[in-house]
Amino acid sequence: MNVRIIANDDYGKLDAAGGFLPNYCKNIRRWIEAGYIVSDDCYVFEHGGSIAGGVCFCDDTESAREILDFALLDPKSPDGAQALREAAHIAAKKSTETIGYNLYDDTDQYADILNVFAQAGFKVIQIKKQYTYKRDEPPQRTGALTYRSVAEASEDLFVKTVEAVTVGTLDKLMEDDAARLGGAAAAREYVDGLKKFDYNPDWWRLGYYEDQIIGLILPQKFDDENGCINYVGVIPEQRGHGYSAALLAEGTRILRENGVTKIYADIDTENFPLAAQLEKVGYVFRMEESVLLYDL
Repeated sequence: MNVRIIANDDYGKLDAAGGFLPNYCKNIRRWIEAGYIVSDDCYVFEHGGSIAGGVCFCDDTESAREILDFALLDPKSPDGAQALREAAHIAAKKSTETIGYNLYDDTDQYADILNVFAQAGFKVIQIKKQYTYKRDEPPQRTGALTYRSVAEASEDLFVKTVEAVTVGTLDKLMEDDAARLGGAAAAREYVDGLKKFDYNPDWWRLGYYEDQIIGLILPQKFDDENGCINYVGVIPEQRGHGYSAALLAEGTRILRENGVTKIYADIDTENFPLAAQLEKVGYVFRMEESVLLYDL
């Protein structure tokens, strides 16, 4: 397969192609228009003069890039892995050390696409579960917590709270990042990365009981319809009192009341306590996902 940056006339070819290529085309067009990515980070794979696939990238941190979408007309193609690996090296910047991708088990191609990434050299570093909130009405505030937004409390305090709630976390990747970078640096990198994606300081909240910080909730939106709970955490000494459910309800309510109708939450598959709290608020399990990483 030939790998190259997408050209203007490729959009029509993708729209007319089979499989998931029209959806890939729709996604990258939407993300380019929204300013999330640039066209130079979007690639197509050619085979025999026809478009056979594509992949697009974005920045995560200075040393890490992320794949936002990937599609192959024939996921069993023996050339797919080579095209993916070639695109990853073309898209890598001088400072790029890793490239990641979250592959969701939402199509019948999941096993085949996972195999393509494995053959290209990507490793599964975490298995997650995705939950979704489907109720028409937002959850009611529960418990005795009060809330202050980042705009009210300061971003520095929010970052310090991210560091605090990460201690003893059941999220494997956040635990690994804290061990690798140190708690303070990992928290700052995490917050800075999420700010690039969607930053509304009135939505990001710290939860208090009386004057003591209990935890935080970080709701974000993908677009006018879709959003997520990107992080929820309770400081170690306050765990086990159901505060996560109260924080989740607050974040979900914020998204619902601002027009977001589809709300997702991805958690480590081993985080059974948080799974129980999500279900308590009204979230239901949707699917698993594989977090993949390519080490350059």
